[in-house]
Amino acid sequence: MQLKKLPEHRLFFWLHMALFLFLFQNCTVYRGSSIDLDAAIDTKTKVVVETRSGDKLKFKKLLKNDQSIVGVAKKRKTIKYLEENGFDYEQYGKFRAYIIDSLKINDIYPKNKTASTLVTIGASVLSAFTLLTITAGAIFFASWGG
Repeated sequence: MQLKKLPEHRLFFWLHMALFLFLFQNCTVYRGSSIDLDAAIDTKTKVVVETRSGDKLKFKKLLKNDQSIVGVAKKRKTIKYLEENGFDYEQYGKFRAYIIDSLKINDIYPKNKTASTLVTIGASVLSAFTLLTITAGAIFFASWGG
């Protein structure tokens, strides 16, 4: 029985796909306990702000600017909510910076850096393992003739 080789262009494609999946996995896990506004500003990380009405808004970070609280946003859902509720913004690089002083904040949950890193690595390893399993199965079945 002679083994069939996987064509080089397919192997090249799958290796690049595995590299793509590994490099571009990005998961964010937030802490389960709320922190106060000053602590959220000091962390300089992503936060989820829960309003009194129960809406959850995601910000890249919170800043304090001349007695105003500024939320730097990128997510469409957050931007849509803020614009529908009359918040003005200024460009902040590729993000939007909103003055959120009048936002009725109930809780603020910061990014959990350790858990986010572990989940990202876990997702990458799982993706790579799945890809390798599928590739090995394809090679086996191609060589088997079935």
